[in-house]
Amino acid sequence: MYRLFPLLIFSLLLFSGCDDDDDPCEAVVCLNGGTCESGLCDCPQGYSGVQCEVFDACEEVVCFNDGTCVNGVCDCAEGYTGPSCASQIVPQSILISRIDVTGFPQTQPNGTPWDPASGPDIYPELSKGTVVIWETTDFIQNAVSGQAYTFELSPLETLTAPTDEYTLSLLDFDDAEANDSMGAVTFTPYNSTNGFPTEINLDNGSGLAFTIAISYTF
Repeated sequence: MYRLFPLLIFSLLLFSGCDDDDDPCEAVVCLNGGTCESGLCDCPQGYSGVQCEVFDACEEVVCFNDGTCVNGVCDCAEGYTGPSCASQIVPQSILISRIDVTGFPQTQPNGTPWDPASGPDIYPELSKGTVVIWETTDFIQNAVSGQAYTFELSPLETLTAPTDEYTLSLLDFDDAEANDSMGAVTFTPYNSTNGFPTEINLDNGSGLAFTIAISYTF
């Protein structure tokens, strides 16, 4: 009987060792092409859950420019288009609500003052080609270079050809003589890669600078 006891112990250890070799994936069911790894489902792209039973159509979808994924398709924010909302839409028009004069030369190119006894009386003017499309009847008297001056547009000026060139000029109003041109900046209001800014900064490189407040219609 004593000889049988070690054999019994060996048999029990052998039987217990067989439990350690059980396949942890034997009873695991993975759906939708998932595979079991160490008792857990490894799910393919787009699937999740204990058995890979949950499908998310948007998991791998990237939408740019504030677009959102809906059922696997990008729903683009206003002004953007394309499968990933990466392309801008050319606006139907651009509206100007404000023009800030942020800089101008204090003297004429020859060094003489714009107005002999005071500072220049400034006002902006907007043209398309040779045609003036907006100007104001108001002007800032005795303006000082280095200070910013604001001109509100009411009603708003609508640019119906956003990809065309426009020219913004600054003039010095004179009562008795022709108004002096203090400089101009030519610009295109719409850029297909600029992300629809609410302001455009313009500078002619000779001291004249503007900031234009804009909005878009599509």
